[in-house]
This record gives sequence, C-alpha cells and structure tokens, in this order.
Amino acid sequence: MQWRGSGFVVLSWWWLIAAIVGAGVLVIAFADLRWGGRIMAAGFLLGAVIRLVARPARKAGGLNVRSRTLDVIILVAFGVGLLIASATVNLNDPVTRSSVSVTR
Repeated sequence: MQWRGSGFVVLSWWWLIAAIVGAGVLVIAFADLRWGGRIMAAGFLLGAVIRLVARPARKAGGLNVRSRTLDVIILVAFGVGLLIASATVNLNDPVTRSSVSVTR
C-alpha cells in the first residue's frame, strides 16, 4: 500500500516489532539484561509469527524482505539466539588477573 504521490511505503507491522525490540534495548540499558533480552526475543519471535501468517505477503509490510521461509527462519534464529544468550550470560564479577594468586 502506498500513499499517492509520496513514494512512502507503509511499513505496517514493522513499527510494532521495532518498538518492542527498542523497548528491550532500553530495559537492557537501564534495568535488567536478562529481561531486556527476553523482550527483544519476544519482538523477533512475534515478527516471525506475523510474517508467517500475513496473507497476502504485502500485509506484512516492512517484515516482507525476502522469501517468507527465509524471513521466518532469520527472525526465529534471532529470537531463539537472544533467548539463549540472555539466559546463559554470566553476570557475576569476572576473575581478574590481580585476584589470581601467582606462585613463583
């Protein structure tokens, strides 16, 4: 769908996904890394679901980039990767060189 004379293509669902992922980035920056990662993952997974069920493909708006299959695979990979990364990140203080005892 285009607005007449403007050349502006309506991105529709893309804005919702971008807002959710952006909210996740803000949560990471100002609150909790794990919850922010979960929110971002939810945004990508929601984008995959929307891209999968949007018929015809142009209703997916800005989520319609490549073939439906490839778009869904990439969005699911981002979502699952973020879930795994945010769940397994080590938030404890790292061992520094100065805290390791050196024997001479």
